[in-house]
Amino acid sequence: MLQTERLSLRPFTLADGDALFTLYGDRRVMSIRKIGLQTRDRSEAQLAEIVEHWRRRGFGLYAVYGRADGRFLGECGLRERVPYGEEIELSYGLIPETWGQGLAVEASRAVLDEGFARHGLRRIYAIARADNARSRRVMEKLGFRFLDDEAKGELRVVRYLLERAGD
Repeated sequence: MLQTERLSLRPFTLADGDALFTLYGDRRVMSIRKIGLQTRDRSEAQLAEIVEHWRRRGFGLYAVYGRADGRFLGECGLRERVPYGEEIELSYGLIPETWGQGLAVEASRAVLDEGFARHGLRRIYAIARADNARSRRVMEKLGFRFLDDEAKGELRVVRYLLERAGD
């Protein structure tokens, strides 16, 4: 479990299906995410993958909650990116009511610190839709540097990199 000034982050469990679907089933959120709007069944399949990632790697996506009220706010964490082999990606997605409050940066900083310090990662990538200016600003505030962009089907995505200090 991770704590920040305003957030509590804990690993997802299979019991979190309803919470995750509030995020993955929200058109406003998923219209700017790479995976697009998810059905309930697809969201449950994504949850199973998230839980399996934790089991296999010892890190993964956290469920993000407000410390003040315990309300589910979204997800943030690290995961393997299959298209890039062993690359580890930062992922974050929060419910629209939280946008513009700096919570994605706050949650991501805690996750990045853990990835570098506890898990010994040297490089962490961040990938977003090229047209997602809000997400790109989060990456830049966190110190990521732009690497490249590429077409993924009909989408254009950008890839950023953050390296552990001293590397």
